[in-house]
Amino acid sequence: MTDQATPSSRRSPTIKSPTTPPLQEDNPISQKVSKILLNPIDDIKTKIALEALSEFYSNNNNNSLIIRRNLRGNIEQKAIETNRNFLEIFGKITEQLTVIESEVKSMNTFCNEIEQSLESANRQIAVLLEQSDSLKSQRETCKTRKILIDAFLKRFTLSEKEVTVIKSPDSIIGQEFFDALKHLQQIHGDCDALLITENQRAGLEIMERMNSYQDIAFDKLYRWTQTETRTLGQESLEVPITMRQALKALKQRPVLFQSCLEELVHIRRNSVSRAFIDALVRGGQGGTPKPIEIHSHDPLRYVGDMLAWVHQAVAGEKEFLESLFESEPNSNCTQEEIIARERDDIIIQDLLDRDLDGTCRPLMTRVEQVIGSQIGAITGYRILNLIQFYKITIARILGPNANLSNTLEDITEIASRVFFNILNAQAEQLLRFIQTPSPDLSPPPAVKEVVLQLKAIMASYETSLTTASEKEKDFKSILDAILDPLFQMCELGAKDLTKFNQAIYMVNCLHYVQSALILYAFTHGRVMDIERRIEENLEILVDEQYVNLLRQSGLKPIVQAIETKDENTPLSLVHNMNAKSLANIMAKLDSFLSLSDSDTFKLQGHPKPLVKKVNQRVSKLFIEAYRKISDAIKDPKNRYEFPNTILVRTVDEIESILMVD
Repeated sequence: MTDQATPSSRRSPTIKSPTTPPLQEDNPISQKVSKILLNPIDDIKTKIALEALSEFYSNNNNNSLIIRRNLRGNIEQKAIETNRNFLEIFGKITEQLTVIESEVKSMNTFCNEIEQSLESANRQIAVLLEQSDSLKSQRETCKTRKILIDAFLKRFTLSEKEVTVIKSPDSIIGQEFFDALKHLQQIHGDCDALLITENQRAGLEIMERMNSYQDIAFDKLYRWTQTETRTLGQESLEVPITMRQALKALKQRPVLFQSCLEELVHIRRNSVSRAFIDALVRGGQGGTPKPIEIHSHDPLRYVGDMLAWVHQAVAGEKEFLESLFESEPNSNCTQEEIIARERDDIIIQDLLDRDLDGTCRPLMTRVEQVIGSQIGAITGYRILNLIQFYKITIARILGPNANLSNTLEDITEIASRVFFNILNAQAEQLLRFIQTPSPDLSPPPAVKEVVLQLKAIMASYETSLTTASEKEKDFKSILDAILDPLFQMCELGAKDLTKFNQAIYMVNCLHYVQSALILYAFTHGRVMDIERRIEENLEILVDEQYVNLLRQSGLKPIVQAIETKDENTPLSLVHNMNAKSLANIMAKLDSFLSLSDSDTFKLQGHPKPLVKKVNQRVSKLFIEAYRKISDAIKDPKNRYEFPNTILVRTVDEIESILMVD
């Protein structure tokens, strides 16, 4: 073994040691020596291998050549012995595992037997529990039956006193009757529970007996209610509690209940209608209050008193019906009570509408007579606004589809048509007799009269119940009907004036109207339209006054020459634009400006804010024109030798003189 070289050693190149002489690479001994020299001496694995190898060379074994040559066989023989020892040990372990497996199988069999025993015991216990539950259920059933038997006679029979109260025609309708009826209905309701049990026969017999009692009770209650209803035609009447209870009970018999309502409507309608006629013709008891028709000469008061009486009647009748049906709000109501109350509200609205139906015709007839008479625009609108107020107020109580609401809607349309007819007639009158402007160009009397009328109408409209968002849109038609012909009259009256005086006159008229409209929010759109027209006329005034000032000051020829001359032509070469001519014009300007203390060159008149606005604009235009002239004279292109001697005033001086406070 030591004489043969390994393949790896034959393949490895020979490493030459610096301390050993070079050996031949094909010498096996040199290869082995090189391999030994290459292995590290202190390698742990090498040490362990050498220690294990030393066991083969103990004192008993000679380290001979033969023994070393048989080293591989010895190692393999020792490995075989070691494996044999492992097999013997694992064989014992296998035997022990076999024994354990047998014991585990035995334990598993025993556990299965125990599990089967437990399942059998559970089945037996379940049967016992089921029997126990059945016995408990039977015991509870027996208790329930005992309770039902004990309560049966008490719950399903009426006392002799209750039977007498229900059947006897001599007994009065009172609390005892309603208590007995309630008990009767309770028994009848409890019979429904009997019908779904095994006691159906008993339930049917009791229900048949209770039905006969109920028919007798409701028939008696209906006759009594019909009689009592006839007493409800009085005006100031408190509703008896028994009447409320009777109507509430009769709701279970819709036919009887509806018949009572029809009788109630007939009584109340006649009562309200008769009371209205009495209030119109006779007045109150003892003459207080006085009859409404005593004020028929005053249309506004007459209509107002009638509508106020109707509104009071609506409120009183609603309060009466609500007390009759106990329709008072309550926060602690069940869902069924809420639904019942909603049904009552529908009934009340219907009864209220029908009760007040008798006031519609006399009200409409008298209002038509009033608004058909000769009334002015202010009175006509106040009546219209009054009718609209009560129409909205009453519609909130009765609803928009009630007869009285529809009547008031018709009256409103008639009053509106009459009012606009008055406005149209007034417009025709304005355009037929056109008033010419006075010498001071102030608004004519017609404008002042119409504005005074419009102020009264707007003051009345401001109190209307129309929402703020709808007021402007609603009032626009009135403004158009009043102001359009008024402004048209002003324009026609000023057609013979100069353009300048026309603008002054229209500004005065427009501003006079605007000052009245601006006080109310619902005229904003029309105010803006008038503001636009005022601005258009102010522009005319500014242009005319500006041209007038240029002419009076003498600057107009210079401005025209600057604006019309050729760009390449010097201003000094234009006709009458030499230095001497300009000096004369500037001297005239200086003389004109000397009159500035008396403001003779400014527009005078009223309204002062608008006059001030016109003067400010004109002054700015005049200053800009002078600045343009000053710049042109100072410009070398225009060939003026001494421009400062021509300009007697600077631009700042002109601006200071023409400043409008």
